[in-house]
Amino acid sequence: MKKNVLMLLLIASALVIVSCEKDKTDLPIEYKFVLLDTLGNEKTEFNQGENIIFSFQIINKSSEDLYLEKFLPNDEFFRVYNLNTDEGTLDNGKPYEHLFCEFIAALRVPANDTFKVVIPWYKNSKYTDGYIGCPLETYHSNVGMLNFGNYYTEFSQSFKIGDIQTEEKHFIINFTIQ
Repeated sequence: MKKNVLMLLLIASALVIVSCEKDKTDLPIEYKFVLLDTLGNEKTEFNQGENIIFSFQIINKSSEDLYLEKFLPNDEFFRVYNLNTDEGTLDNGKPYEHLFCEFIAALRVPANDTFKVVIPWYKNSKYTDGYIGCPLETYHSNVGMLNFGNYYTEFSQSFKIGDIQTEEKHFIINFTIQ
């Protein structure tokens, strides 16, 4: 009986010690996924024909540079879907053909700074190359004007920063073309 009580106390002590350790997946990082107008204002309601700027940011809130390893977003990154069409949900594509950049091992997210991926729906002079730390290879050639309606864009991604692998995070934005 004494052995069982001693074993339970030992296990409880170990659990308390483990729970007091800092969560190693806690990173001084914030993720921001927004839509912008051409003036840089965040919004979710656009007029038909107005350019939509997709912006994904990884904000480093620490005083040290962090390195985001092998960040190549998946095929859903900035993809747009139209809700409530006669055919159900309609895939309208994405504003680029390839996200390609020659990264050696990792992208640097400077201390107290932001890593950005910024791509417009329609190619224009202000956002010709987009920005991911280097120019984008090509733009999607088949995107058309978004008609009146309700849309969303979403993707899921896990991140490896240094020796920490995050859980998969889900990002979604609902928006309207009026």
